[in-house]
Amino acid sequence: MTITQVGHTGQVGGLARALAARGRAVAVIDDDTTLTYTDLALRVYDRATEYPAVASGRRMIGLVAGNTCDFLVDYLAAHEAGHAILLLPPESPATRSLVDSWTPDVVAGAGEAIPSSSHHTPPRHELHPDLALLLSTSGSTGSPKLVRQSRQAVLSNAAAIAEYLRIVPGDRAITTLPPHYCYGLSVIHSHLLVGASVVLNEDSVATPEFWERAGAHGVTTFAAVPHTVELLERVGLDRLDHLTRLRYLTQAGGRLAPEKVRSLAERLEARGAELVVMYGQTEATARMGYLPPHLARSRAGAIGVAIPGGAFRVDRPNSSDPDSSESDGSDPDAPGELVYTGPNVMMGYARDSADLARGPELTELRTGDLARIADDGLVEIVGRMGREAKIFGHRIDLGRVEAALADRGVDAWCVGEPDRLVVVTRDADRTQDARAGAASSSGLPASAVEVLVVDEPPRTPAGKIDQMALRELVAARNRAVADDAAGSPGELIAHALGLDARELDPDATFVDLGGDSLTYVVLSTKLEERVPGLPRDWHLCPVGELDELARACVPTVARWWAPWRAWARVDTSIVLRALFILAIVGSHTRAIAIIGGAHVLVALAGYSLARFRLHATDARDRARGVLRTAGRIAVPAVLWLLIVTPLTSRYHWYSPLLATNLFGPRSWWEDRWWNPWQMWFIEAVVYGLLLVAALMAVPAVSRLDRRWPLALPAAFVAAGLTVRFGLIDLGGGPQVWYSAPAVLWLFGLGWVIARSAAPGRSDSPAHAVWLRIACSVVALLCAPGWFGDPGREVVITAGLLALIWIPSVRLPRPVVRVITPLAAASLFIYLTHFLVYPPIRDAGHVWLSFAASIAVGLLVWVLWERGARAVRRSAPRAALALRRG
Repeated sequence: MTITQVGHTGQVGGLARALAARGRAVAVIDDDTTLTYTDLALRVYDRATEYPAVASGRRMIGLVAGNTCDFLVDYLAAHEAGHAILLLPPESPATRSLVDSWTPDVVAGAGEAIPSSSHHTPPRHELHPDLALLLSTSGSTGSPKLVRQSRQAVLSNAAAIAEYLRIVPGDRAITTLPPHYCYGLSVIHSHLLVGASVVLNEDSVATPEFWERAGAHGVTTFAAVPHTVELLERVGLDRLDHLTRLRYLTQAGGRLAPEKVRSLAERLEARGAELVVMYGQTEATARMGYLPPHLARSRAGAIGVAIPGGAFRVDRPNSSDPDSSESDGSDPDAPGELVYTGPNVMMGYARDSADLARGPELTELRTGDLARIADDGLVEIVGRMGREAKIFGHRIDLGRVEAALADRGVDAWCVGEPDRLVVVTRDADRTQDARAGAASSSGLPASAVEVLVVDEPPRTPAGKIDQMALRELVAARNRAVADDAAGSPGELIAHALGLDARELDPDATFVDLGGDSLTYVVLSTKLEERVPGLPRDWHLCPVGELDELARACVPTVARWWAPWRAWARVDTSIVLRALFILAIVGSHTRAIAIIGGAHVLVALAGYSLARFRLHATDARDRARGVLRTAGRIAVPAVLWLLIVTPLTSRYHWYSPLLATNLFGPRSWWEDRWWNPWQMWFIEAVVYGLLLVAALMAVPAVSRLDRRWPLALPAAFVAAGLTVRFGLIDLGGGPQVWYSAPAVLWLFGLGWVIARSAAPGRSDSPAHAVWLRIACSVVALLCAPGWFGDPGREVVITAGLLALIWIPSVRLPRPVVRVITPLAAASLFIYLTHFLVYPPIRDAGHVWLSFAASIAVGLLVWVLWERGARAVRRSAPRAALALRRG
């Protein structure tokens, strides 16, 4: 088939012919097919003929955008057919709002059939001949206001981007942003314009699928917004090293902190690639400025220079404005509004159907950003002016929110903060209405809206609301809240870890800050009381996010008779730790006949390892983290044994060395074999952790674990089962039940269980279920028959299944306050009870020996924790004194 000019395409037609001219070069790649430019042109041509003929009037084509081949063909075909396109986000309330507000003539995007009625129904809108594209402004999701873009603006901006990025036909971009977002769409435009290729991808950079797809297709670039960079840091910037053809990375969509710009640029430059920081708005089609890559490190805070064909200037406020509280312009370095001029400036806004017939109305774009131009000619953004704010990266029209609140009868004024919308009102009785109205009109969740009640808002002498004073009022409120934040999640975490809450990075997580399973136990209960409905993976949530959750919640006091849903949600691992330390002490004192708990605690050790110590990307950080956990177990154990071994005949010279596995009795029949093996649980866990630390210190092994998260723990399980089933004979005796090799499979199984439940680890919910089923099969096949004691084996199996299938349980808060210290003190209870219970039990006081063992362990734990906090507090002062001395 030969591509010819499509007869009904009007001014925008001829796209198929331009595509076909590039011949057999690869244009588009997805998981199912690879299209050359000729293939793409044929599909575009065929699809264009299905749209209504432009001779009967140009139509508004609403396209639900996605990074799929069907959407791309629909999009290009609509241009080929000569219609104007309204890009819609994937199915959401915003999609329905835009469709209801603008009533497109056709809604497509996934290759579905074009209704035959659309060929005969007159167009619903009069469209200007130059109008090619309609986009909702970034973040104004659902807003009736649209940006009108001409074909010239789209093409000129794509050409400018291709010029300053030096895009060539050999380049290959992978999509990381949705195409209804102008930044994501510009990646497609600029690459197809010069004959390069695009890999269609809908997976996040946090998923293995993204990196496999990018590596397999040899991508040379991809686009990133600040959140993308955050995800890259979480999965490890070393992932970039797998993209051997990567030439550059672009970043826009919001300000990236200068230190992050520098670190990312350094990482890319070290492997021969570049970072290009860019600046743009939907109103300028996509991009207005860029920072030359060689300045990314030295001028990380600047947005750079105007794109080819464009120009920047800074307009300072007029000092004659009596309401102006800004600079009067006398200072040449004072900031002013950044104004952009260039062929990519929009035609104007569309607020109703009549606006669609209007021609170009702008020659320049007033960006609303406060900026200055430095001596080296680079533009620096210093703030935002006007009545729009970017919150969580979304642009919110504050005036529109205020109008929506007024329609509800709420007299209110809005201030935009980076992480929330603050509604200032005098109506103390309407705070819930204010929050709900602001959330619905802005598109933000209610948790991101804060209501501040005042007696009277600040006003200018002219009687207008003083916006500067209003922002200062909110800032003062923020400072007051920060001063009164005692007991906030951030402060609780800082206190538990011996850190200064004032220096806590709000983007850091509990795990990032060095938290482990022992600290997690105590904090979980405290945080759950502070934040009802605390996420189960709170240890992986940024501290700032936890603080926001706390501010949005009203803590409740639940009694025994409170409804079940008001009970505290407790992590199952905490409950198991508490129950099984009670069972261990109970079985030794003969107060409770439940045995097998220590073996479940071995699995819990592996489970906690995966949850708290294996999230770092650097091999050394991983190894150090695991060693810290091993130290938190080994140090108190060694100190305790050093103290008590000389005072009792129960332990031997090798006990404080935790070396019973090496030198202890090998037979059940040896004299007093039980005493040295009392610490078998401590030794097994410490040995397992030391083995993991040694493996993680090897970069190749650490990379393997990040790429294949189930490989190492599965190897531990397999190695341990060779001992469990006698393929490796340890010679019998305590070695077959209590040695580190004998219980290694339990340690590895706990590791696998944690990985199967970790957020983002599994490919899908179904995959996670299959992993849990596999873990259950291992537990059901390997625990029974191990001891020849069905009761013990049932306890072990039940504990493992609970860990696999029950992530958390609800308990009355008074019960939680009992369980928490038991779980936190379990190590110390285990260590001390061997010397507490024997004389009391042998005197006939079984339950007294049980209670005394628990009480002594709790007391030692409290003393240890207080001593540890004192050491942490004094360490910086001691280091400073040493430096001064």
